[in-house]
Amino acid sequence: MTTPSGDAGRRALGAFLRSRRERLSPDDVGICDSSRRRTPGLRREEVAALSGVSLSWYTWLEQGRDIKVSRQVLAALARSLRLSPPEVRHLYRLCDELPPELGDPHSCPGSDGQLDAMLRALEPNPAVLLDQHWDVLAWNRAEAALFTDYAALPVERRNMLWVIFGWPPARFLMTDWEAQASQVLAQFRVRADEEPGDPRFAAVVADLLAVVPDFARFWQRHEVADYQTVDKHFTHPRAGRLVLRQSKLIAADDPRVHLLARFPADESTKGALALLIE
Repeated sequence: MTTPSGDAGRRALGAFLRSRRERLSPDDVGICDSSRRRTPGLRREEVAALSGVSLSWYTWLEQGRDIKVSRQVLAALARSLRLSPPEVRHLYRLCDELPPELGDPHSCPGSDGQLDAMLRALEPNPAVLLDQHWDVLAWNRAEAALFTDYAALPVERRNMLWVIFGWPPARFLMTDWEAQASQVLAQFRVRADEEPGDPRFAAVVADLLAVVPDFARFWQRHEVADYQTVDKHFTHPRAGRLVLRQSKLIAADDPRVHLLARFPADESTKGALALLIE
């Protein structure tokens, strides 16, 4: 994993800090203020005072100026902005405070025979291999039956984020689509903001901004989240109601590759999965 550098990285840091500041109210941080505010959230001077830095310095940070941020100041900012654990990690990474991953993080890995065999062995449970850009490397029959035949998609759109936002049937397939899609995007955002110079991340986002009318609304929230094992709810046109517990495994020999497997979370789903690959 590399960390942001240059103007793009500083802009990502500034946008993230601004989004976290704007979501807080004075009451959230113990500030008594009865005046009417023109814009939502805390003022810059309030965050600066809470963090023990000057207003000018904090303003420069949000503006993307080339300034060095110490670990002590990062800790103070995290406390002042009430950041969650994944948001704290995201802040530190944006400030180049985590070691880079070994190897070239921008290169695109491939699948291999052992992982392909694992996908087949997992049937009738849907499973898919993704790379660090969430591009789909391989999938089993159950995964294709659950979502779509990825082979039929243009190569540049064979990407899980694109499928969720840019493939219209996903909005009917995924129960409570907006909540699920927001969580997925928050996880994708972590990697994309950490790799501002990676052209593949930029291409996926640019394509979605261009063709999906409401994608900008989600992207501009700057939400970030860690991956969690959760139950995903689907309403499938053939198999009906499905509740699948999604788990992720990282390939030992290439951490850029991860396997998403979806297992039945209840007995009715277990029986319905067999219908997917009949």
